Amino acid sequence: MQTQAADGVLCIGLLEDDADFREELVLGLGGYGFRVSFACGNSADFYRQIETQPCDVVILDANVQGGEDGFSVATRLRALHPVGIVMLTGRAALEDRVRGLEGGADIYMTKPVDLLELSSVIRSLARRMRLSRGPAPTPGADRSASQAWSLQDGGWILVSPEGASLHLSAQERLFLNALMEASGNVVSRQALSELFNPTNPSDFELRRIDVLVSRLRAKAQSSGMKLPVLSVRGQGYVFAA
Repeated sequence: MQTQAADGVLCIGLLEDDADFREELVLGLGGYGFRVSFACGNSADFYRQIETQPCDVVILDANVQGGEDGFSVATRLRALHPVGIVMLTGRAALEDRVRGLEGGADIYMTKPVDLLELSSVIRSLARRMRLSRGPAPTPGADRSASQAWSLQDGGWILVSPEGASLHLSAQERLFLNALMEASGNVVSRQALSELFNPTNPSDFELRRIDVLVSRLRAKAQSSGMKLPVLSVRGQGYVFAA
């Protein structure tokens, strides 16, 4: 799904039940050059809007009332929509952060937040999403290509040789694309950190890559896949298929 407007403006969807803060975000993000496609105060309205007004990135509050909370919305979105997910919430506990990231969020931020920082995070996420798009299928590819692991739908879906599919988050897509393009060679953690945070890779915690891989393996296993991603001690990861 590519929803970025022809003029290059990123489209944002917003779920925030605090009306004043919701309005502040709409005005502030607009001032930083984004287009807020819709802004909702509950999950039911949010689901209706995203079906008719697709967007590039959504911003979710965890504590919305009157329906599903932001954690549930993130999990559902990750399974159904190739969209970047930023959770912006007052819940700062480590277990909430882990729950959000493992549930499908690409970024987890706590309130209060500076709008300049938020806009930078959104642009960085959108850039990672563009980088992680796999190459388009080559016309006339031989039959053996269809029997291998592949990234489809712009790199958002991993497909196994048996035909099983797995929807990916932006970071998962970036990670797998890098490994699969390496054609069986090890991709170092340092190289991966430069992909995840190209502007300042030294600030990226390498442990987050191991957490991402652990989460991805469990996600694949729950879908009936045995993911051929191997850890090479002291070096990095390899897609051994």
